[in-house]
Amino acid sequence: MHPRHSRPLVNDIHSALNATRVALIRQPRSIADIRNIIMEAARQDLPVAVCGGRHAMGGQQFAADAVLLDMRKMRRVLAFDAAAGLIEAEAGIEWPELIGYLDSSSVQDGQRWSIRQKQTGADRLSLGACLAANIHGRGLRMRPFIGDVEAFTLVDAEGQVKHCN
Repeated sequence: MHPRHSRPLVNDIHSALNATRVALIRQPRSIADIRNIIMEAARQDLPVAVCGGRHAMGGQQFAADAVLLDMRKMRRVLAFDAAAGLIEAEAGIEWPELIGYLDSSSVQDGQRWSIRQKQTGADRLSLGACLAANIHGRGLRMRPFIGDVEAFTLVDAEGQVKHCN
């Protein structure tokens, strides 16, 4: 372990009110990477915190002395069904990228897809963080985000991959 003062210092990118020293930062590029990081943290008896855009209204994106699982390298669109309007994307994709992908997608029968709402007035926040911390949504007259989620993949604390729907 590194001395506490030499550990990475992370902070909320919008408020800058959550300066936290973490044990280390890992940026997975695949589900296999996530599993390996979680299992290695368990072997070292370290907690794991997950962040995307490094902003959460409640400050829950960091944990002191934890392995920070930074999802920003996992930002690909994996599948898009333009007829049904269903998109599968990695957790680190941010709203502008998702909207840009939908905007540049081929139009079928004049139908274009976009988003109904995002979790806050800030833009550079990840889809995975929305699912994890802001699933209630923002629009007072709109159903919560979870109403727009058909399924997601979760890696649990033991490194097991769960397909949730």
